[in-house]
Amino acid sequence: MSIDTPTSPEAGIGTLPDPRIEDRVAPQPAAHGAAVQAVFNDAGRDLALYSAVHQLWYDIVGDRDEEPGIAAELDHHELTWLDAPTPGREWVVKLTSSRWKAGTGSGDDYSAYYKYDLTLRERDEDGDLYKTGKACSLRVIPQFEDLNYKDGEPLTLQYDEGSLVRCSTTWADTAAEVEGRMLDLLEIVLDVDRGRLLADRNADSRRLTKAEAHHRFDIGWKRQVVEVLDQTRELIAYGGQSEIEAHQRRQREGYLEALLDADRWHLLGFERTSYDIELKCYQAAGWAEFPREDPAHHPKLEASFAGVDGDGPLPHVDEWDEVMSVLRSVVSAHLEWAGIGRDELIADDYQAGPASPEYRYKHPGGRREQLRERYEAVGTEIHREALKANTQAVYDILRVVATESGASYDTLEERTGLARSTIRYHVSRLVDVGIAEKVGNPVLVVFPSLAVLDEAEEILRRIYPDDQVDDMMDRAEARRERREEREDPSAVGDDVREGRDDQDDAGDGDRGRRSEWAYFQDLALEPHQLATALEKEYLEGDEVRVRTDRRDWVE
Repeated sequence: MSIDTPTSPEAGIGTLPDPRIEDRVAPQPAAHGAAVQAVFNDAGRDLALYSAVHQLWYDIVGDRDEEPGIAAELDHHELTWLDAPTPGREWVVKLTSSRWKAGTGSGDDYSAYYKYDLTLRERDEDGDLYKTGKACSLRVIPQFEDLNYKDGEPLTLQYDEGSLVRCSTTWADTAAEVEGRMLDLLEIVLDVDRGRLLADRNADSRRLTKAEAHHRFDIGWKRQVVEVLDQTRELIAYGGQSEIEAHQRRQREGYLEALLDADRWHLLGFERTSYDIELKCYQAAGWAEFPREDPAHHPKLEASFAGVDGDGPLPHVDEWDEVMSVLRSVVSAHLEWAGIGRDELIADDYQAGPASPEYRYKHPGGRREQLRERYEAVGTEIHREALKANTQAVYDILRVVATESGASYDTLEERTGLARSTIRYHVSRLVDVGIAEKVGNPVLVVFPSLAVLDEAEEILRRIYPDDQVDDMMDRAEARRERREEREDPSAVGDDVREGRDDQDDAGDGDRGRRSEWAYFQDLALEPHQLATALEKEYLEGDEVRVRTDRRDWVE
């Protein structure tokens, strides 16, 4: 049997009710970070952009130990997108370098090329540099025909020879603004004519590499927002086999932050895209040190373009409006689901908060029906698992997780009396069928959301209404005693009784009998299957042996 994917009937994918698409009006989320790239086909010129930056680095820096160098001083009066600097400071562009992935030659003769970064900074009278909320940077990368990787493989040039330039910036409302800032810095720093830049720029290479939309909201609503994100993650994972990543830090009292990266947002009614969307709720580092009156004290909800799968093309800059429309609708819909209106938004130096202009967006309706479908499915699985025939082991695990709002393996072992291997086995199954999650290190076993936690508590109460804490303590003690008897050579008879809920103490029932081992080459098991089994804890660490005396690197 393959262990790449679960084969139990419980592991199927659910079906969500179709959402209703409704026209809504809401405060428009602000565009935040953005980035574009373009290849300038200038390899035939006397000095390509990359070569010009390379020469500039040698002229003003010359040694990496002397970085950063100052490539230019900027006059904000000449740049409409640049505000006046902080009093006592001036705008400058710093120049740094770093080793790139390609170069020339091979073996001992391989020589890596470098990529160069031109970054906007403020500089004071002492020469110290400062990062500000207004960011803009260029990365210049070679795209020459004779370049190859260290292993000798040639570099693929998607848009022909020349110089690849990536521009990252903040607070730009259109792709044209981002591209304009790229051209402005290239003109000023390298003293090149804009007409030449436009003539050399490969039209098809103009691609979006980053786009963000966000609202800042009152910290009092953070828990509701994170719970809504958690529900969305569940619905996407339930409604389709999404490439989904979720990272969450939990405390007993709730969630601190959440991040969701997925590729199937259309299941909820958002526009289908060829790229992933990341949605996150986050706060600035040290936010608690700021007073409540300071915008930095309050969190943001931000949706961003999160790349494409495989070798798919990045969105073209001409698709900026469509990309931003989707991102803004994701932010607005989640704020509405969390109950956040205009009055709960927070303004800061770069966006108007409650005074943001109105805009129209497509709002996915039917959220309540979708959640009901999901929780009914989860409830069915919880009910089925808690009533496993001939054992209350799973019921006890679920009960501890529910009572503690999340439990470590140590807590589960102490409260249930089950062996660690049994707990790992059952928890892995519960994760596979979508009932539980494992988060953090050390592992904390939790229900997928607060709503599922509430559902689980109610179901567990209905299954064994008369079960008390003392009853579970008695079961735990009985399991420990039976396990000790099995390990005691003088004890006989107890290891053959059927119907005991601790017969699963090894997960696969192999405790109490002589271990059998086999060479890996003699098994009908592929290397990746063994790796999967260890990663998912279908196999314990003490169930695999590796010879260590033949290889120095095996420790």
